[in-house]
Amino acid sequence: MKNILLTVLRLIALFIVYLVLFTVSSRVNNPPELQSMFTPQQLDQAVIALPIVSLIMSLVLAYLALRSRWHGWQLAGALFAILYVLSYFLGWIELLAFPAVSQNMPAGMVAGLLTSGLILAIPFSLLAVWILEKTRKIPVENQGNNRLHMPAAEWTWKITAGAILYTLVYFVFGYYVAWRTPGLPKFYGGTDPGTFPGQLANVARETPWLFVLQIFRGLIWTGIGCIIVDMHKGKAWEIILATGLSFTVLMNASLLFPNPFMPPFVAHAHMIELVSSNFVYGILLSVLLLWTPTQVLRTNRAAGVKNGIPG
Repeated sequence: MKNILLTVLRLIALFIVYLVLFTVSSRVNNPPELQSMFTPQQLDQAVIALPIVSLIMSLVLAYLALRSRWHGWQLAGALFAILYVLSYFLGWIELLAFPAVSQNMPAGMVAGLLTSGLILAIPFSLLAVWILEKTRKIPVENQGNNRLHMPAAEWTWKITAGAILYTLVYFVFGYYVAWRTPGLPKFYGGTDPGTFPGQLANVARETPWLFVLQIFRGLIWTGIGCIIVDMHKGKAWEIILATGLSFTVLMNASLLFPNPFMPPFVAHAHMIELVSSNFVYGILLSVLLLWTPTQVLRTNRAAGVKNGIPG
């Protein structure tokens, strides 16, 4: 009972830390004119969303820390990478690619996003390790595993497959979940050809660089997935769910805030698109990373690898 109470108190402390740091980092990033872009109703919604976002973000990150076999600086670095990349860096890249949204933002806000993320992610990652008492090495948790021990050739094709898989998920969900929303293509200055192949043809003709950009983002997503899979000490099923949950929450929790830069129907369509696609991709990527080809499986059976997916 005492341990449960202490854990709850630590989670509450971590929630408060995230809430404070998020508020401070937002004030640094958000220009003064931003507040005038919100309606009174949206300002009220933002006040309600702030503790909710802070709670779910801090809980997911706390879960990753508590279920990690890492400790100290290694764990702090992993938490920083996961939080900063998923919550800030990947979104920043996307904003640069779609000026229909970024051009509506106040000057300096897009550039300041990266600084804002650092103000939040660095101290939070360090404090999380300390608050959750993960500063010291615990021999059982620090034992190695065979999850990501693979030949260079397997690393190459898995990382490549992870990037391509992300690109495929991005365009499939982008078209069927978001792009077919009435009025959304017009917002971005595009059209709906009526078919997925037709949409890919439009992208290839009008913005061919978008394929390369999403493959690049897919490589980053894959790298974060590798960190989560390697650090997690749970069974395969828990790692798979943890990856899907982390990709979904850490990337999209901020969507609970009202968005003054796009019409509500566009923001709603993107929320559904991103939540569903990030979760599906997280599941598929972790299965891909955990899957062991037959030849390697036979070699590693003595190390406890079973059923093609190490636990």
